[in-house]
Amino acid sequence: MNKKLLSNQSYNLSNAALEGAIEDCLATKNDPNKLEALLHLFRTAQVIVPVSFPKDANQKSVMKLLSGMPLSKDETIPLIPVTVKDSEGNRFAPVFTSRDKIMDTKDFPYMVKVTTDQVIRTLQNEKAGLVGVLINPQTKGFIIRKKAFDIDFSKQPAQSQQQIKKVSKDEFVVLARNSVEKAEIPKRLFDEKRAFIEELEERGEEFLCEMYARPYGDKVPSSFTPEDFSIMDLSIDEQTTAICIELPTKGLGAHIASSIYIIWKPETEEVHYYMIEKGARGENDVLCNVTADGKHQELMTAPPVGSELTAVLELIQEGEG
Repeated sequence: MNKKLLSNQSYNLSNAALEGAIEDCLATKNDPNKLEALLHLFRTAQVIVPVSFPKDANQKSVMKLLSGMPLSKDETIPLIPVTVKDSEGNRFAPVFTSRDKIMDTKDFPYMVKVTTDQVIRTLQNEKAGLVGVLINPQTKGFIIRKKAFDIDFSKQPAQSQQQIKKVSKDEFVVLARNSVEKAEIPKRLFDEKRAFIEELEERGEEFLCEMYARPYGDKVPSSFTPEDFSIMDLSIDEQTTAICIELPTKGLGAHIASSIYIIWKPETEEVHYYMIEKGARGENDVLCNVTADGKHQELMTAPPVGSELTAVLELIQEGEG
């Protein structure tokens, strides 16, 4: 696929919670509890999949689709799934959790962003002859077998039943919020810089609400509304702007951000990303940041309410952020 098309914002995905669940499964050798959490996150995710198009497909419509532009009502293009096979001839549906996981596009001329329910429907179509989903085939690669989507976790053998713990709504809220606050927002900020800042300033609370709703997918309603967010732009000096964001109190628990502080220097396009994270019961809140390479750091006990921005600016000045 053309790298220029792949760099389009419509392909910008963050599946940090899903990728973390994959790592958990690998570390615990597919513990039922971890597998159940992974399947739940997978079912509510969006992913990038390789496809092909019919030979007679309208090329202008194809380019619109690949560029992330909406098609008109009279434009319909069938997507033909592209599969991969292993050395034994087993066929899999390849999916990518983010653009960063795509190392090479020569084997995949076209890619589109889809919800995973489309992937699962293809997997369960007997005519497709697939044995599973292959996640991020060009990096580590993780296989979810077709039969895993039919597992009833409530009917597992007694010896494994004690290990199984369903992912509660509250636990999913934590996973979903962390995927946005510690992955999607900082990644987009550092990757897009001015474009992200401009969209945040232009669309404000609605823009944030859309990002917080994304991990829930199309089937699970998000409880957040634009009114749950509050954004304030402050001019620190002629070269520096601070964007202070108060986050929803719904689902605010330990290790969840209550506020975000973005420091932006338009002339140099220098950006910094900080959060105040809720402490565990009996512990203080913490001032944290996420760096350009995606590293999450706990920096200090959160300063008194009202002095958070001052603390952030001091850390930047001292070179600690």
